[in-house]
Amino acid sequence: MPEASPEDVRLEIDTHLDDPKIEKLIGRKARDIERDPNVGGLDDPDRRDLEAVLTAIHIATRLDRAEESVGAGPASVDYEESMIEELRADARRLGATDELLGIVATDKKASVWVPDTG
Repeated sequence: MPEASPEDVRLEIDTHLDDPKIEKLIGRKARDIERDPNVGGLDDPDRRDLEAVLTAIHIATRLDRAEESVGAGPASVDYEESMIEELRADARRLGATDELLGIVATDKKASVWVPDTG
């Protein structure tokens, strides 16, 4: 069961999403935390903070914040990136893994095959 509330998320990010939508996102992040075997031993306040920060990151990178920054120019894009990095730093401090932060999924790897010319 999630510990965080929409108010906790709004402490991390100013969003126009309604409470039911934020509650669904918190629930998703709570399940993600439960599934990650490398996150454990969180007391209730740390768990609540981690859920709120991970939800704020999701909002900032995928939902209403991402849409607002599209036509806002370089200054706001830099601000958004700075805010997201601060949220990620907070999440790491609370015990979030790269997988929870979505970093593993974005690693770029390539395999190159070179034919034998000999």
